[in-house]
Amino acid sequence: MQLQDRERKRLERRSGGRRPLRIAYLSTYPPRECGLATFCADLTTATMAGDGAAEPLGIAMESGPRRCEYRWPVVLIVEEEQERQYEAAADFLNESAVDVACVQHEFGIFGGPEGRGLHRFLDRLARPAVITLHTVIPEPEGRVRAHVRDLARYADRLVVMNALAIDTLCRDYGIERAKIALIHHGAMAPSCEARDDAKARLGLCGRRVLSTFGLVGRGKGLQYALAALPEIRRRHPDVCYVIAGQTHPAVKRVEKESYREELAALVADLGVEDSVRFVNRYLSKSEIFNCLAATDVYITPYLNPEQVTSGTLAYAVAAGRAVVSTPYAYARFLLEEAGGLLVDFRSKRGIAAAVTKILDDPDLQGRLEQRSRMYGRQMLWPAVGAQYLSLFQQVLEERSVPIDARDHLQPQLSLSLDLGGKHRYGTQRDREAAVARPLATAD
Repeated sequence: MQLQDRERKRLERRSGGRRPLRIAYLSTYPPRECGLATFCADLTTATMAGDGAAEPLGIAMESGPRRCEYRWPVVLIVEEEQERQYEAAADFLNESAVDVACVQHEFGIFGGPEGRGLHRFLDRLARPAVITLHTVIPEPEGRVRAHVRDLARYADRLVVMNALAIDTLCRDYGIERAKIALIHHGAMAPSCEARDDAKARLGLCGRRVLSTFGLVGRGKGLQYALAALPEIRRRHPDVCYVIAGQTHPAVKRVEKESYREELAALVADLGVEDSVRFVNRYLSKSEIFNCLAATDVYITPYLNPEQVTSGTLAYAVAAGRAVVSTPYAYARFLLEEAGGLLVDFRSKRGIAAAVTKILDDPDLQGRLEQRSRMYGRQMLWPAVGAQYLSLFQQVLEERSVPIDARDHLQPQLSLSLDLGGKHRYGTQRDREAAVARPLATAD
């Protein structure tokens, strides 16, 4: 209790003496291995570290029979297909001292494509809601359009990471511009390590390093980047293309490792085995950091023209790397100002020409890296966290609910559930251990 009181006073000092905002995050969470989980964990950390420091509470989405072992700030688990658990989670927040709920939205996570469970959560929620849209589909079919319009109706604000997504929401969904906020995808600060030193640590001394990282699936278009290697090697025989990341779990459930096996067979057919390195595992942040530090050119050969965000591209730009990318929506938005070259979809010749152009010209590579580094400053997590904090405060003020008026409610954000699914509040003595039992019996 003394430790928690000291933490609360520290947050109050950094908030100018006001009680810090209490934010509930509904999302997937680490150790679940997906980009949404990583994003939400980083956002939670960034908003805690800001001047208006927020005290977080996590609600983790689960699917399938496997259960993750969560740590603080997760105190509640919702199974994706159990709609009554969404209502129980909303009831918990309504009875708590939480000020704002922040939902990380991706299709297929909240009870099917229509997001029925999420709708039940939002319909029952009596707190302001900020929903970050990680995918915005242009010219949507009817169910998708209705789902997103419902989210806009429930939400105090929708957040997108790409200005092009604002146009799509207004044009194709009929959502008011005032309902939408643009906040960049967050990214780690760039490494201060010299590139040659980073290459040495990875066993890539003397190589020109190309890289792509992230969960692997057919939509990444990696075969086109691999097919470009013979042409690149004619001018730069020292090139090495690092493809780092495990196969996406959803892809693996359907087709096992067939795509990765096809990529390996292509490498053999092309005779470029000594120019490719596969790292088949989910990368830690330090591994991503090291990979980008060693990179000369970062490649995103993605195939979906409408992809509105990419955490890996955000990381590469913030790391100050020259980029070669296909012109999907997020790349068009980001590389208009940041340092990169766009090439046609499914074009091995385009990729080869762009990569060779950069590697041939150290001055061009330096200029592209400088542009990325300068633009990427606004994408670093401290800046992004501050923008989210400002938005949380704004939507709370728009509701005209003084946050101190809820201090009598659940002063310590902790929860356990008895087998009947009823709430039982108490002091959170050890945040690392404050993980609620799943809401499996809440219905």
